[in-house]
Amino acid sequence: MTMKTIDHQELADWLTAEVARLVGLPVDAIDVDTPLADYGLDSAASLALCADLEDELGIIAETTIVWDYPTVDGIAQHLAALGRSL
Repeated sequence: MTMKTIDHQELADWLTAEVARLVGLPVDAIDVDTPLADYGLDSAASLALCADLEDELGIIAETTIVWDYPTVDGIAQHLAALGRSL
């Protein structure tokens, strides 16, 4: 994935897998509309998710992205909109 070719669904799928890995749950246990904190995603895991986003997309992810957009779908929509604006 790159920011210019980012697709909302592809990003949501990737984020779901990353969140599942970070919190130790199966992918199918993660609902894209459930707040990530409900899965136990803490500040350390949030920073890890930001680093993963940076590596995957080649961007600088704001460390507050998980708190500003607290669901997988929220983050995916935000980043997809950013990608479309490039």
